[in-house]
Amino acid sequence: MAETERTDRRIKISKAGLIAAALLACAILAATVFTVPRFAGVFKEYRGLRQSYKTAQKELTAAEKANAGLSQKVKEMTKMKTDSEKLSKQVFELAAKTEQDIVDGKSNKKICYITLDDGPYKRGQDFLELFRKYDVKATFFLTTANGDLLPDQADISASSVYPDYLRYGHTIGNHTYSHDYGDGGLYSDTGAFMKSVEDQTNFTEEATGGYVPRIVRFPGGSGMAGSRLDEIEDSLRERGYTWVDWTVDSGDSWGTDVANATLIKSNVLDASKEQDIMVVLFHEWSEPTLEAMPDIIDSLRGSGYIFLPLFPESVMVSK
Repeated sequence: MAETERTDRRIKISKAGLIAAALLACAILAATVFTVPRFAGVFKEYRGLRQSYKTAQKELTAAEKANAGLSQKVKEMTKMKTDSEKLSKQVFELAAKTEQDIVDGKSNKKICYITLDDGPYKRGQDFLELFRKYDVKATFFLTTANGDLLPDQADISASSVYPDYLRYGHTIGNHTYSHDYGDGGLYSDTGAFMKSVEDQTNFTEEATGGYVPRIVRFPGGSGMAGSRLDEIEDSLRERGYTWVDWTVDSGDSWGTDVANATLIKSNVLDASKEQDIMVVLFHEWSEPTLEAMPDIIDSLRGSGYIFLPLFPESVMVSK
């Protein structure tokens, strides 16, 4: 009897174990079917977020480097603008006094204002280097008619070279944004002309970090304005602009079959015999002008000329 009870107890325990084992198996199965996929999805999402975080970190690092470079560029441009303004003030004060002495007959000095229209061009860098070598200051009348790429080197942004003119102590003039003086262009009405002037000023300010070109050169010369000239001049004056034509045409735009270095040199030197203060028209794109320039500088310097950048108060500038 006692033996039978022990056998039944073992059987009962065995059934309980089976039940427990079955429940455990069910729990594992449930975890496999429901819980594991759930955590797998969460883990996948976590990995995605982790990757996004790493990507964001890289982008942030790159942005910080770019911003640091941009900040440094802004600082450099601001310093250059400040230094340029200080230097220009000193040069312009001296130039104004020299002009007045010449006009009053108190000086045997002469002044040549070299002006180059239609830039920027890649060749402009050659002029800058030449002027640096000969210690000459000039005036560059820039336009955005060529777009924001240099027409003779299309992989260089035009705006990126604007600071170079100031770095070397030259004057940047406003040659209008469009330079379009054909039918329906700049001279169609005063509003169109002034908009082109203001657009070019804005472009120059942005490209240089704040430099405001205050001397305007009319594309083709002020005579192109015709009957609207007085109205345009009034508008320029009201907005604080001055303007200048030229007293000597170098002839470098007279056509490739005519405008060679010999002609350009001859035109300038012949005219210099009758002018104590002269404003000479050249073009930045002209290779013959670049070729003739060293001889022009040497010859004029030998005749007592000094080379200065134009300034708004100059006697040669209309106000």
